[in-house]
Amino acid sequence: MKGFNHYIFWLSILALFGVCGLYFSFYPSASWKLGSVAGALVLGGGLYAWLAWRERFVSLFQLETEAARWQLHLTLGSLLVLVVWGALQVPAAAFYTQWLGEEVDFSARVLAKDQGELGCEYRVHLVLDAAAQGMGVCVSEDVWLSLPESGAVVMRGKRSELGINPRQVLRESAAP
Repeated sequence: MKGFNHYIFWLSILALFGVCGLYFSFYPSASWKLGSVAGALVLGGGLYAWLAWRERFVSLFQLETEAARWQLHLTLGSLLVLVVWGALQVPAAAFYTQWLGEEVDFSARVLAKDQGELGCEYRVHLVLDAAAQGMGVCVSEDVWLSLPESGAVVMRGKRSELGINPRQVLRESAAP
């Protein structure tokens, strides 16, 4: 596998990694939401510029006019930036938080409880008090049954400067 096909293969792998983020219970911080956009613009734009120069995209696609060249660069460059952003915002940050984040407890309020959703048998919809951020967390049946329909709860998970990775919902308050 050489040349352009090789890059398409790796772009597809990166895109699949980004799609995996749809299944993570990770909630990026406000600063990481902005930081991931800036990072994607720098990384994706730089990677595209390097690939376009190295593979000579203009001659590869046999483009004659300047307008066609700009359209090619805007389309492919934007696609690469979007894929890099999708991989950075949730999956990469979730792995970072899981490995290097600190274990902490969060206070939250239960908004609703759902049962039987796709990919999550028992889900609790919460709002983090500190961040005023809504989230849904999959829990075990025992925890789901013990939680109130609404009210204050304590969540345990990992936190880093990139965001929050909730792991467990507790009914009672945590000991100091």
